[in-house]
Amino acid sequence: MTPGPAEDSEDDVPPVETVLSQTTGSAPVGRRNELLVLEESLRLARTSARIVSLAGEPWVGKSRLLAELIAVAREDGWTVAAGRAGRLGGSVPFEVFVDALDDRLARIGPGLAARLGPREADRLAGVFPALAAGRREPPAPAPADPDAYWLLRAMRALIGRAAGTDGLLLVLDDVHRADPLSLQLLDHLVRHPPEAPVLIALAFRDSPTARHLSSLRSLRAHGAVPSWRHLDIVPLAERDAAALLPAGLDPIRRQLLLRDAAGVPGLLHALRDAGRLPVNPDAASVDFRALSPEAWRTACAAAVLGDPFTPGPVAEVAELPLERVLGAVDDLQSEGLIRPDGHLRRFRFRHPAVAGLVLRATDAGWRYGAQGRAVRAAAPTAAVPQSAMADAMDGEPLTAGLPDGPGAVELASLSRREVQVAVLVSAGFTNQQIAGRMQLSPKTVETYLSRIFKKLGVVSRTQVAHLVGRGGRHL
Repeated sequence: MTPGPAEDSEDDVPPVETVLSQTTGSAPVGRRNELLVLEESLRLARTSARIVSLAGEPWVGKSRLLAELIAVAREDGWTVAAGRAGRLGGSVPFEVFVDALDDRLARIGPGLAARLGPREADRLAGVFPALAAGRREPPAPAPADPDAYWLLRAMRALIGRAAGTDGLLLVLDDVHRADPLSLQLLDHLVRHPPEAPVLIALAFRDSPTARHLSSLRSLRAHGAVPSWRHLDIVPLAERDAAALLPAGLDPIRRQLLLRDAAGVPGLLHALRDAGRLPVNPDAASVDFRALSPEAWRTACAAAVLGDPFTPGPVAEVAELPLERVLGAVDDLQSEGLIRPDGHLRRFRFRHPAVAGLVLRATDAGWRYGAQGRAVRAAAPTAAVPQSAMADAMDGEPLTAGLPDGPGAVELASLSRREVQVAVLVSAGFTNQQIAGRMQLSPKTVETYLSRIFKKLGVVSRTQVAHLVGRGGRHL
């Protein structure tokens, strides 16, 4: 059984315009310069077609910026068409363009085919369902050859026609998953832009290993294409990230959330939600549904094992053949979720908090079995997994709910693991009990406790408990 979100079909994923419209009603915090570039690109596109691209790590705010651009464009009278690429390896030709444009073409009606001309209409009927509707003979399928030059020319003409006199904002999200023909078309549009008021705004996860992005990287080389503007969307500064948290949050919880989210807004929202704090129901959150079932199961198994992990034990915990796990590892790297850990065979999650969020999204029964398999996988080396499951096995918040009061500054200096040990100490657990609960060796617990004493400037467990507070929750 596949554990959790990957069981959802792609039909369950909300349409891209629905997702992009779920904003908080105010401009994104800390993104003023990026918004100015997007608005300038929209203005310049009135006279000549332009492309603007946004790249960054998962959940850093690219889609939110696209939503702001959509709102500005609609206010200025532009026609908006928005789409996104599906799972990696999708076989639908021009999938992201079809997702964005097909409804728009259906609204234009049959007159569009006449304006395109019979040859272009025939070529495009095999791509867009809206253009195939009402034809007497079924259209030939679109060619799989990425060098289908005349089909690319027809797509370019179609985009220009769809712009009309109002101008077209064509928003393409998750382009790191795009099929080869979509990337080939983007390459063609950069070199031969439509002769119409068109702004193509695209966003993608800029993972160094994303093999699908090689053509995009070469195209956006500095100064290579004057009509292309590129923005690297980086994590927020701590001050800006803090503005996303609710007022009245105790200082320790606030500092732990900011540390674990590392300036990534979507991750901060997800951690905040996991902590059961009051949240805006329209706020962005972490979504794993675009992963293939194998990539999702691999991520779950890796989260159970903890950082760093190697593919062999992951395959055992995931109950998948090693070859399929290796392919899934490639996909997780392309998605920007994991990265190498200084060794060709070892990997870790890009952010440790993501492992905990993955575990929270798994089915409880699968997770229970996976934890047993993880212990067996580690047994031959007499090692106990340094597991992220300790963060989620009891369903408590991913960050410790420590009370405010004396000692808050000292406690903020502790690492995530040290906070966990400190809270368990304050609850009266022995070192042996803590070791069993966190799946660590007793000696490792002693090491953590020694570091806690040093950082807090205390000499006893009683003093640790006094600083944490007897009301602290177990992790």
